[in-house]
Amino acid sequence: MDKRLKKLLQPSHQFYFIVFLLFALACAYISVAFAIVGIAVDASLFMLYRYRERMRRRDIIKYMQKVTLSLGDATRASITRFPMPTAIAHAATGEIIWANDAFCESTGHYESALNEKITDLAPTFDMHWLMEGKPQYPGEVRIGKNVFWVFGNLLASNSEHPEETLMLVYFVPCTELIDLRSAYTRSRPVVAIISIDNYEELMKDATDSEKSSILADIDRKIGEWTKDSHALLRKYDRDKYIFVLEEVEFEKLKQKRFSVLEDVRQIQSRAGVLATLSIGIGKEGESYEENWRNAGVALDMALSRGGDQAVIKTRYNFDFFGGLSKEVEKRTKVKSRVVANALIQLIRDSSQVMIMGHKMSDMDAFGAAVGMACAVRHREKEVHIVINEERNMAHDLIDKIQAIPQYQDILMSPDEAMVKCDFNTLLIVVDTNRPDYVESQPLLESINKVAVIDHHRRAASYIENFALNLHEPYASSTCELVSEMLQYMVPTSEVLKTEAECMLAGIYLDTKGFTVKTGVRTFEAAAYLKRAGADMSEVMKLFQCSFEEYIARQRIIAGAQDCGEGIVLAVTQDEVDRATAAKAADNLLNINGVRASVVVFRNGDDVLISARSDGTVNVQLIMEYLGGGGNHSSAGAQIMHGSVREVEVDARHAIERYQQSEEEDG
Repeated sequence: MDKRLKKLLQPSHQFYFIVFLLFALACAYISVAFAIVGIAVDASLFMLYRYRERMRRRDIIKYMQKVTLSLGDATRASITRFPMPTAIAHAATGEIIWANDAFCESTGHYESALNEKITDLAPTFDMHWLMEGKPQYPGEVRIGKNVFWVFGNLLASNSEHPEETLMLVYFVPCTELIDLRSAYTRSRPVVAIISIDNYEELMKDATDSEKSSILADIDRKIGEWTKDSHALLRKYDRDKYIFVLEEVEFEKLKQKRFSVLEDVRQIQSRAGVLATLSIGIGKEGESYEENWRNAGVALDMALSRGGDQAVIKTRYNFDFFGGLSKEVEKRTKVKSRVVANALIQLIRDSSQVMIMGHKMSDMDAFGAAVGMACAVRHREKEVHIVINEERNMAHDLIDKIQAIPQYQDILMSPDEAMVKCDFNTLLIVVDTNRPDYVESQPLLESINKVAVIDHHRRAASYIENFALNLHEPYASSTCELVSEMLQYMVPTSEVLKTEAECMLAGIYLDTKGFTVKTGVRTFEAAAYLKRAGADMSEVMKLFQCSFEEYIARQRIIAGAQDCGEGIVLAVTQDEVDRATAAKAADNLLNINGVRASVVVFRNGDDVLISARSDGTVNVQLIMEYLGGGGNHSSAGAQIMHGSVREVEVDARHAIERYQQSEEEDG
């Protein structure tokens, strides 16, 4: 039977008849009679071939009928009359050797189907699922205008000659269902909340007519952006709009990267303040209510990242658009005072307080922790700073703070903190809002009461279940926020000189010596710390480096390459500590024309990236493409797996992606 089947499956010979016919025609130049005889012979042989082909097909059908006879009474109906499109093909190549009438009719390939491969009819189709023993193709297959679900199994399997293995596949038509599903998906509701970021700043010192003119311009820009969406747009507050539309219309706005952000940025008040919008979008919810909640979460995310951007919250993640402009400084300290009072109450109601920064704590994280420890110490509560004393970038500050009696036993390792914490412990997280970046994630998950104080732009993953949150991305540093709160929590006279210097060091670090991302409140916080006894000369000593570190920094700078548009990339194969790489990134900004610097280096088994900006480039977006984060002018990423060269390639792609986004948005 196997030999007979192999004989039946011989390939087509039509090509040879065409060649023979051309040869006969060519012979007409020599002898017309000879050419006529050749054409007659070729026609006779071709008719014989067609007859043999029909006999071959009949024999295949008979063979298939014999196969079905062995399956029992329930399957005795001939597969040739099976109403579902069915085909038999070589499992290795996909070449069709038999197909019933339903298959030919559904695909529109009638007789020619036997001379083609399934992949010729459906380019996306592959046979791996059958080889893996799966009964159904993973997905849908489109052939022409029709869509099918595909089921199948292997026939006449031959392990010695796998090329002879056959497969029987059934094509279940599902075009109408897929079209219905597509129409349903396109009509799904999307809820958006549009907010004017800086309403108070725009309205400040403006006359009534100027206020009306500014708001009218914003209304007009938003109206023009939404007019072709066949959607609902309503203003429900002085600075907020609700926008409800269908998925198909939303995709059109998304493809244009929410151009309304740039349009509204052209509006400016008499004082020179540019209007900016934040858009929170909720989709893929089970109801309008869930989409509304998602839109609110997305809007909070956009505002916490500095505004002037659109954030999409789906069921599982966030998508970000815009965010290229700098954060707008808010001059009011009302929020700091309110949070300070709430934090005092939390401290009073807790049995003890633990303060924790991010992994590899720097001077800003440790300085902010010291500031919070000062507030807790004033309330006479037990307090500990959770830090890995071996792996951090604030060794000089740690030595300085441990030299005073009040901080002899205040530092604690994460493991010790896990043992000591109880159900009424308050955990204050400073200088990070991401759960995977904290010094000890198990400790974060073990404590119920958590307060978060941070100035970095919020990423897609952030600490959600907090009792208190002070998140201000406009601030230069976390130490600036802590200094503002400390004024409402502790009398200036009770702040120790060393504590004030630790916080001032944190501000000095994140502002690169008060040159980047500084505002009025930054200098007010520094003035407060100066009144508390901070000595700037002592702070400056903390930033001195050794000769070896200076040489290592210059090697990194020497290897920098221009990536265009004022962004430079420096890569080193040498193992470098984080502080040296960060200082090299800072020094690169001193070069004329450099707007941002990215340094790729190796530290232990990991490859790290340190990025800095003069404020005109949002390095946080570049780092987020690589799985990192930070804020507008200072960011970083840590790659757990991969070589320096691989990370260099990824970094270049991230820079190119940012540059492309900058061009599209601006």
